[in-house]
Amino acid sequence: MKDLSSKRKVNLMSGGISIDGYWSVDILPSSDVVIDLEKELLPFSDNSMEIVVCISAINYFTRLRAEEIIKDVHRILVSGGIARFGTQDMRIIAKYYLGNDRNFFFQKLENGKERFHGKTMCDKINSWFYGYETYGGKSGKYMYDFETLKDIFKTAGFKIIEERKFRDSRIKEINEIDNRPEQMFFLEAIK
Repeated sequence: MKDLSSKRKVNLMSGGISIDGYWSVDILPSSDVVIDLEKELLPFSDNSMEIVVCISAINYFTRLRAEEIIKDVHRILVSGGIARFGTQDMRIIAKYYLGNDRNFFFQKLENGKERFHGKTMCDKINSWFYGYETYGGKSGKYMYDFETLKDIFKTAGFKIIEERKFRDSRIKEINEIDNRPEQMFFLEAIK
């Protein structure tokens, strides 16, 4: 069993990304803390963490389970602790769709493959809701806008909840954390 008090920062649902000084928490076997958050909550003590970040992952849970996870994040944070969540923004994706932005939806990766799954724009937008299967067969289940995610954080008990710009944060390692500003919003909350 690992000493879960040796670090005070968590990269929640890290997707295999390691950030110095952070616990990597994910279902992936290479993570520091291997856990399936659909079945369990965080193994950290109450008021034990200073920072919890979660980028492009809360959308892999139902809204109800996201509420439980965010309440648990509140539990493990110290008073004044920071939670930063970034997720695909329903408003941004909807604007691309309603604007018929084929350049966005049909982007190619360096290897020539399409960036987003599906044949049509409708297929591709549905991938954010139901697709993008990851390790363990996990896939998207819910898509947020800032207002909706803010409501969950407020209900969980966070005092300050702000929408922040890409890489605009109280967290010094933010350049290693934030990504995909063209499709995401970033929420930062203080316990």
